[in-house]
Amino acid sequence: MAFEQCRTLRSRNVPIILLGRHDETDPSKLSGLKGLSRTLRQEWPDADISTIDVSVQSSPGDIAGAVLANMQDATLVGQRLTAETLSNTSLPLPVGRSPTAGGSWLVTGGGRGVTAACAIELARQIKHGTIILAGRSELAAWPEGLPVDDDLKSLRGALIERAKSNGERPRPAEIDKLARGVLASQEIRSTLEALADEGISAQYVQLDLTNRKQVRAQVKHLVSVYGPITGLVHGAGVLADRLATQKTKADMAHVFAPKVDGLLHLLDALDLAALQYCGLFSSAAAVFGNPGQCDYAMANAWLNAVAQHLHDTQAQLAIKSFCWGPWAGGMVDETLATHFQDRGIPLISLRDGAEVFARYLLYGDREAVTLLVGDRWQS
Repeated sequence: MAFEQCRTLRSRNVPIILLGRHDETDPSKLSGLKGLSRTLRQEWPDADISTIDVSVQSSPGDIAGAVLANMQDATLVGQRLTAETLSNTSLPLPVGRSPTAGGSWLVTGGGRGVTAACAIELARQIKHGTIILAGRSELAAWPEGLPVDDDLKSLRGALIERAKSNGERPRPAEIDKLARGVLASQEIRSTLEALADEGISAQYVQLDLTNRKQVRAQVKHLVSVYGPITGLVHGAGVLADRLATQKTKADMAHVFAPKVDGLLHLLDALDLAALQYCGLFSSAAAVFGNPGQCDYAMANAWLNAVAQHLHDTQAQLAIKSFCWGPWAGGMVDETLATHFQDRGIPLISLRDGAEVFARYLLYGDREAVTLLVGDRWQS
């Protein structure tokens, strides 16, 4: 693995050049190594690390020339992704007419938090059509006899008391899992209701994006019921934060599974010619790197490369890869929020971020494929 090789070279105190070989005809063979080098430069500020991307068609001589040029030209060290930088406070939001047909949209990411906010704003803009929320969780019924409550602590307490009254011996871990599951399901239902309030036909499907056969079968079923999928929003993602010196193959596989494997499975299952819009949830970590997130930065840098590939090969498709800064919600818990605050990086509000997402995806310049949303990080 790339970061294992980097650890070995770092111990020898030599310059590190990551060579990414990409095949522009195959999304699975695009490179995300720039995300790795950007993160390692933050974790190892004393190391000389850079990335060179070359085509699989490049000759050995071409590759050698690129490496020599990199070593001789300091401006090539730490190349950054070219991205449009947007301000969260004075956003030049594009405007336009609502799409003539809402079509059917597939939205991955569980229908909660950040993804839910973006789906609801999207519904406000398109005003009609179908939005299908997809997540791994099964919709759990609210525990019978308990009042609906959105507070985890009080719900856990109520579940414990109910178990005791039934003569059971509640296990804290099982109670916590049950409480979190029903709260997540309740949030998904609230999202479905909000979508319906905007005039959208809203559905939720349980879908494991890491299972290729399941994705193909579910997409086939959805198309038979709702017609061709004309919009895709890929918001699924997980974290496994730890420094590169502590990273394991299991960490990387865990992070890559929903974001990378999931998107590849979706692209394999969907009729790409029918797609009119595609919004990918990338991260500013791919642009600047972020300590503890070398695998996450790689996965999102790959996502950006796929967005460009789809833009180049699907003329009918309006596609945006949103390199989000940290949100005030979603995967940014209290600990992460404090971390970003200490670094002087403001959080994106759900309302502002959702509006950026919907308007730029629907009305933005089609040639602006990769968008950096949020303030610039120190890198």
